[in-house]
Amino acid sequence: MRTFILLIAFFTLTGACKSRKVRVSEAPVRIGNLNTDTAVMLKGDNINRKSWHHFSDRLSIDYISDDGQEISGTLSLRMRNDSILWFSVSAALGIQVAKGIITRDSVLVLDLYHKEYMRLGIADLSNMLGASVSLRELQNLIVSNPIFDTVFYQKDAPSGGWYSTHPPITNMLFTNSNGNIDSSVIAETGKNRQIKVVYEGEQRSGAFSVPQQMRLTAFGDKNTVRLQASFTNPSDAVIPSYPFSIPAGYTQKQ
Repeated sequence: MRTFILLIAFFTLTGACKSRKVRVSEAPVRIGNLNTDTAVMLKGDNINRKSWHHFSDRLSIDYISDDGQEISGTLSLRMRNDSILWFSVSAALGIQVAKGIITRDSVLVLDLYHKEYMRLGIADLSNMLGASVSLRELQNLIVSNPIFDTVFYQKDAPSGGWYSTHPPITNMLFTNSNGNIDSSVIAETGKNRQIKVVYEGEQRSGAFSVPQQMRLTAFGDKNTVRLQASFTNPSDAVIPSYPFSIPAGYTQKQ
């Protein structure tokens, strides 16, 4: 499950975590059987899709896992749409513990605490998942766009719930009266794996809006983790650089 949720994968790579047993009580969403043949077929949905080119922010984060891991700190993000995602994680007292870069082709993460790095191909992750979930889907999740760039269907018109299926992955959305996404659920058919994201508030990031807070809960086969992120200074200004290199003396983590 850890590789499935790229958004929190870089937190679990580092051992700079406080040990505290925490139980996450929130339950997964029951998806049920979804089929476009029985859905309300529409020419289009009314979901608000944000058009953007660059995004950067420093997010205040709290990460908790029910296996006893915890991180509170800051996540710095730099993104170019459908091209690159650069991140840096700082724990307490501003100490940088991890950084990484995700492109269309690869994932590279540095564990600065243990002087290790992990290198994966996007294709490797897709093979693990059995579905194409890559950089674009991750960026969609961060800016509160629909995960998949397709038309979403509504099974029951009054419910306000929309879904799109890319077997074995289903993305279900719930929107407010303005068409903005309040929550997004990503589930894998036949597996006890699910990601639930709740977006709260709204603020401007230049030409488009982003949430004020994002609460992500990932339910795995044996473990549940929770990430809460507060967007503190979002910007759509052009980002000139994405500095990244593997320092000498680092070993590759398999």
